[in-house]
Amino acid sequence: MANEMNTDQSTQAEPEKEPMLLLDTTGSMNYRTSATDATPRKDTIREAISIIVSELAAADSQAAEEEEGGGLRTITFADGQAHDLGDLNPNNLRQKWGSIRWAGGTRIMPGFNLLLKTYTDEFGSQPQAERPLLLALVITDGEADDTEAFRNVVARAAGSMYVVLAIIGYGPEHDQALQAYQQVEAQNAHVRVIPFAGETDPEKIANALLRMIA
Repeated sequence: MANEMNTDQSTQAEPEKEPMLLLDTTGSMNYRTSATDATPRKDTIREAISIIVSELAAADSQAAEEEEGGGLRTITFADGQAHDLGDLNPNNLRQKWGSIRWAGGTRIMPGFNLLLKTYTDEFGSQPQAERPLLLALVITDGEADDTEAFRNVVARAAGSMYVVLAIIGYGPEHDQALQAYQQVEAQNAHVRVIPFAGETDPEKIANALLRMIA
C-alpha cells in the first residue's frame, strides 16, 4: 500500500495491515449492476469478494488454525443497523452471504462504528506500536445520509487507519456518492476512493481492492 497511499512513513517499516470489510447491504444493492447488465449489484460484489477471500486464504499460512478458518472480517450496514458477519472465507462465504437481508436505506456510521469496535476488541490490548493498521474496505453504491459524520470520524482518526471506498453502480446516484466520498478523500491522505461506475467484471473489482491490501 505504500505505493498507493502517502503514509508519511518513508523512513520507517511499513506496518502490517489488518483488512476488514464494511459492506453496504441496502435495498439498492438489488438493482442492476449497469445500464447494460441486469445482474444484481450484490451478485457482482459476491463474486468479487469470493476472489478476494480466496486470495487472502491462499496467502494466510495460519488460516487453518484460526477460528472458523480465518478470513476477511466483515461488517454489514443498512437502515441504521449493523451486523458482524464474522470472518468470510471460501468455505463459509455462500452460507454467510445467504444470511444477509438486502433492504433499507444508507447510513454508514452504525457499520463504521461497529467495525472500529471490532478492531479495538481484537487488537486494543496490544501496544500501539505492535498493532496492525486497520484497513477499512468499504463497498457501497450510494451516498450515506450521515456522510458528514463519517467524514469527521475519519478526519479524527487520520494516520491511524486506511479507508478504501469502492463505489459501484451507475447513474446519478453513483455520481453523487462518488463526489461526496471524493470530498472526504481530498481532506485525508489515508483515504482512497475507487470508482467502479457500471463495472460488471468481478475480477476487475477484486484485483483493484487486492492491490490496496497488498
